Amino acid sequence: IENHIHIGITYTNIRNKISNKKAIDHLLISDSLLLKSKKQYPFKRYQVYNRLANLYQKGAGTVDIKKGFDYYNKALTLVINNDYTIELPHINYNIGVSYIEIDSVLSRHHLNQALLHTTKDDPFLPIIYAGFGYDAKQNKEYYEAQEYFRKSFSLFFNTKTPDIYWLPKTKHMKVLDDKAYFLELLKRKMHTWILMGKREDSLKYYQQAILTAYTCNALIDFLLKEDISQESKLFWRSLASEIYIIALDACHASNNVKDAFYFMEKSKALLLMQDLNKIKINIPDSIIGQEYFLKNKIINLQNALIDTKESKKDSISSLLLDRKTKLQAYKDSLAPFYPEYFTSTELPAIISLEDVILSNNEIVIQYSMAERVYGVAPEAYGMLLSKDKKKLFKIDSLKTFEKNIYKLRQQLNRPFSTSKEIEEYKKLSNTIYNSLFPKGIRNYIKNKKVTIIGDHILNYFPFEALVTDIEKNLYLIEETEIDYDLSLSFKKQNNSFVRKTNRDFLGIAPVEFPDKLISLSKSLEEISYANSYYDGELLSLDKATKENFKKEIYKYKIVHLATHADASDSLNPWIAFRDKKLYHLELNTLKNNADLVVLSACNTSLGEVRRGEGVLSLARGFFKSGAKSVIPSLWSTNDKATATITSDFYKNLSEGQTKSAALRTAKLNYLHNNTDAEASPHYWASLVLIGDSGTLLPQSNNLLFLWIGLGIVLALVILYKLFLKKKKQ
Repeated sequence: IENHIHIGITYTNIRNKISNKKAIDHLLISDSLLLKSKKQYPFKRYQVYNRLANLYQKGAGTVDIKKGFDYYNKALTLVINNDYTIELPHINYNIGVSYIEIDSVLSRHHLNQALLHTTKDDPFLPIIYAGFGYDAKQNKEYYEAQEYFRKSFSLFFNTKTPDIYWLPKTKHMKVLDDKAYFLELLKRKMHTWILMGKREDSLKYYQQAILTAYTCNALIDFLLKEDISQESKLFWRSLASEIYIIALDACHASNNVKDAFYFMEKSKALLLMQDLNKIKINIPDSIIGQEYFLKNKIINLQNALIDTKESKKDSISSLLLDRKTKLQAYKDSLAPFYPEYFTSTELPAIISLEDVILSNNEIVIQYSMAERVYGVAPEAYGMLLSKDKKKLFKIDSLKTFEKNIYKLRQQLNRPFSTSKEIEEYKKLSNTIYNSLFPKGIRNYIKNKKVTIIGDHILNYFPFEALVTDIEKNLYLIEETEIDYDLSLSFKKQNNSFVRKTNRDFLGIAPVEFPDKLISLSKSLEEISYANSYYDGELLSLDKATKENFKKEIYKYKIVHLATHADASDSLNPWIAFRDKKLYHLELNTLKNNADLVVLSACNTSLGEVRRGEGVLSLARGFFKSGAKSVIPSLWSTNDKATATITSDFYKNLSEGQTKSAALRTAKLNYLHNNTDAEASPHYWASLVLIGDSGTLLPQSNNLLFLWIGLGIVLALVILYKLFLKKKKQ
């Protein structure tokens, strides 16, 4: 019984559709076991009913209002019948808050009942006053709501709050027991300011909302430093995304581009940047090697746990716990000597808007997309940045927009087969183009180099495949050079690392695979073409093993994987080698100095969307291991078309074009040399460049240029000496 209750609570705290359903399953099992028990344990049943009611009332993917109130009534009956008076404030508060959007009279009745059964020093009292504030906000009594929030703050911190504008400092919030609840309270207060601003058309209220957002931000930063568990950090980042999207509403309403830029940057890839900070720290290779050895032991057991039978999972779990304990002991033993590496919780710096320097030809368009509450339709904002223009805009009709993107993604998964499909694609992609690039934005991006910083599902498709003109049948790639990045802060940090390699190119092509994966007959040709422009090594056929790849990757400037992969595997994304798969977690233990990683494999840029961080893709995994830029694939496509495009890409790159220009030229060549179905975006648009877009010349070219340069210098010296000699004569 206890196990099912605790598992249910754990799943509830994850806060997504799948986990909420699993939480309900475990809580229902515990209820069934409790009812069959001789003692029946009424207090435990009350706890189970209360949690079930909460999940049915407000859980993402599990909302069933009637069931929610049924369980609340069962819980209330148990409290009254068993004289659990200490629980009356809690159950009445839960019922009162659940009635807020349904019946204000009943809501206030239960909140008053909660208040009636508390004492002046009850720690639950500030939460009850916050509930009154939520109810007042729902009834558009905004000043009253802010007054209730002020009273709640005063009780939370046991201090006098002079007015509704007072906000706590981080030192106040550190002492709170339930920081997640207080973050929700701050979020409601912030939204109330925005509603006041819209009703009274007052900038001062929008500014108060933004100040409240910064208070939320300070609390989240503290939580990220306090809690070292990766899943916990992702949980706080998820909550942060809700804060930042509401803050962007206030920024948009008040035309505040500077603060909007900060919130957009803060909402992306922060944890990835935190991991990358460790790359700069000078740690002996022997220590890193031992850490990676211990981590690999853990990863192998985690992979085994996924694939093994239920009967053997307990023994593997026990061994896994032992390995984790040994890793932690190893870290603890070295923490006093290398605190920055093993115990640092410092968060990476966010680039300021003033530090964004762009040339006349460069444009950055950054998007933020998130739900205010998990499970509801998201909101989205965009920001255009050029040398002399900064503009924040909102994307409207998000429900339709979201459906259109999923539909477009399905259409990109296959080539056109009829003229009707071509017309449908043109109309749909043009509609999405018009939403992403409003009229006031389109003229700025034409014939420019545009960096797209996507978010949420905007990372699931290539912008260059959008149709800009239905009549002329023009794709965005024909008007604009496009690359992608995770954030400008990430770009600055990632480009600052010094990467030392002694060879140009490592190509991997297993061709044949285990696990019934189909052979990739053109993959060897693909890496051979690249090798003709960049000297290096080819690991093909039997040489293309997982261990050979792990041993060689750190030596090369370019790493090209022509193989199968699947980042959409939610349990454990993987890359296939000749003998076995390399799983996503193993990327964390690779030493990678590559200036460019090319993943011409299926779905390597897809993955689970984690709010506040982005897509947890294989591409992200390579960034985490040290790559400067990555070219992943958004879907599985024809390996012949991929070989044609990558061959042309390397030719262009070796001749001095930038990475983004080289890829664009290769795609355009393919597009303009094919017609009908063969010209479908399915064939040419799957590869995208993420990260640094600079040049990457072969070392042989660099040596040639060096000799030419030395020759010119020598010639000038000789001519100068002859000139001096002649002058003396």
